[in-house]
Amino acid sequence: MLLSIIIPVYNERENLVKRLSFLCKQTNKFSIEVIVSNSPETSDDSLEICKNFDKVTYFTSDKKGRAAQMNFGASKAKGDVLLFLHADVQLPTDFYLQIKNAIETGNKAGFFAYKFDKDTPFLKFNSKFTTKDGLFSGGGDQCQFFTKETFKELNGFNEDFCIMEDFEIIGRVRKQKIPFAIIQSKATVSARKYEHNSWLKVNLINGYVFFKYKFGASPENLRKIYKSLLRESV
Repeated sequence: MLLSIIIPVYNERENLVKRLSFLCKQTNKFSIEVIVSNSPETSDDSLEICKNFDKVTYFTSDKKGRAAQMNFGASKAKGDVLLFLHADVQLPTDFYLQIKNAIETGNKAGFFAYKFDKDTPFLKFNSKFTTKDGLFSGGGDQCQFFTKETFKELNGFNEDFCIMEDFEIIGRVRKQKIPFAIIQSKATVSARKYEHNSWLKVNLINGYVFFKYKFGASPENLRKIYKSLLRESV
């Protein structure tokens, strides 16, 4: 199984160094290709960072926006399975074998449970919601993966969504009853939003934006709300 790992980036220099160092070591053990799909609006030296890793393929997407960048990366991928990884998320060390097992047991898609890189009772509480299927599970921080065939059948990420594109595609997976796995080997997610804001504030904003999404608010409106309330770029 060739696994294509697609990383959409926008000024993620520091996180890229960490992710690519780890992933390139994994390419020596497993059948993996690593694709960085950069935003056309990136202003840092992501390209120069990628040049330091000879097993990384770098592209600049022809459109801005994470959904467009991920679709662009997927169009260049050679793998049987596509894994979409945020630059600030660390995969568990057994990610390849876990995905391989999930696919071989009949799943066409899936995502990982996660923990935070800060160990607090409140963040542990949040991470519990990622271990089971539910209203708030399946987002992009959970490292979504799809067989290439399934991703094509879904027509990829909806590029009309400048935010919530991850929940939108998982919503279609559920609606179409596509079998998916929730891998319990946990990814590690950055707690930087919670460091720049309070735990309560982040959760209230996330909940508010999520329910606005469920009730049909436009992606542009959701992004505007999120940016105005949260001290974190979107």
